[in-house]
Amino acid sequence: MKKIAVFHMLPSGGGIRVLRQFVQGLSADFDLHIHQPEGASSAIGRSDIKETVYSYPMWKKPAGLLRPVAPVFLILRLLSFRRVCRKIAKQINISADAVLVHNTMPVAAPPILQFLKIPSAYFCYEYPRHIFEKDIIQRTESLPARMALYPLEQLERSIDRKSTCSAHQIITFSSYMQGRIRSIYQRDSVIVRPGIDSSFFSSSSNIQRDNNVLSVGALWPFKGHETAIKIIGLIKQDIRPVLCIVADREYPGYRKKLIALAKNLSVELSIQQCISDNELRELYRGAKAVLCCQRREPYGLVPLEAMASSAPVIAISEGGFVDNIIHGENGFLFDGSAEHGAAILLKVLMPQTSTHEQTTSGLQFIQQKRTIRNGVKELGKILESL
Repeated sequence: MKKIAVFHMLPSGGGIRVLRQFVQGLSADFDLHIHQPEGASSAIGRSDIKETVYSYPMWKKPAGLLRPVAPVFLILRLLSFRRVCRKIAKQINISADAVLVHNTMPVAAPPILQFLKIPSAYFCYEYPRHIFEKDIIQRTESLPARMALYPLEQLERSIDRKSTCSAHQIITFSSYMQGRIRSIYQRDSVIVRPGIDSSFFSSSSNIQRDNNVLSVGALWPFKGHETAIKIIGLIKQDIRPVLCIVADREYPGYRKKLIALAKNLSVELSIQQCISDNELRELYRGAKAVLCCQRREPYGLVPLEAMASSAPVIAISEGGFVDNIIHGENGFLFDGSAEHGAAILLKVLMPQTSTHEQTTSGLQFIQQKRTIRNGVKELGKILESL
């Protein structure tokens, strides 16, 4: 059985959930060993899959008294991460036949790719968006702070590019990402689309859909929660739904900003953080619609989970969303403006409007084209070819 090392340093969220699905499925055909630095979420769901955690004391970002020296600390943190990656690469080079490398928190493409002497596949979930998408991911620091962070940004850019270009094979999960990788790194990539467990994320005839709308994603500015609030604020007061935001991580102070915006627009807002998958499933089942306003989302598990739960999906027409959502067939796409999003949501909320055709098509799309089995099979072929 081919020995495959899997390296990652993913936080909580959609990325680690995808990795767990792949690890679970690939373990039937490959001898897997997970390697991860300290600070990553665990990628194993079963005790029979090997996992090694390596010491990385500097994994936490500076806080409190360390914040004034953050630029220097973050450079040292990144250099320390490179040393950890070199150490892990030495172990992998003598114990595996090939390596599947995923994104990491300190830098998108981890430097372990530079030190591997065996075939490697880099599954690029995303590139450093704060570097390559400054038009939508705007820094809030002062000019002196941005200047202080400039050396860190240059180091991160250099490591990310060199690491990406060191991979034998690059994998990604949408035609949008495929184009961006070609534009940024001048490298071709193959697409493997993650699937959804439709036996878990599923609809239920016993669930009553309340006047609630969901927006799911980290509390970060480019995740589109502000747009979602503005959309709800344009719905007539007598039928205006409650907006529920579900998130894991938070950009410091952003929750307060969202609460203030909702109050200003008279939008009833509920923010739930770090809930279980069971709780998330019930929220999907009970929602009248799921708003996906994330800017240039690389793929988007949220609309797929919503489709599997038979909840109407309204998503911004960009990024990876357009690979999975066909307007009017299995969901709805809007141009990114709150006005257009509100016009579509209003139609969905009206009693005389039926979204049965879209939700039925969405469920069929998941069951036929976005299964976990399909994604695992495609990824397995790539690993075998290495």
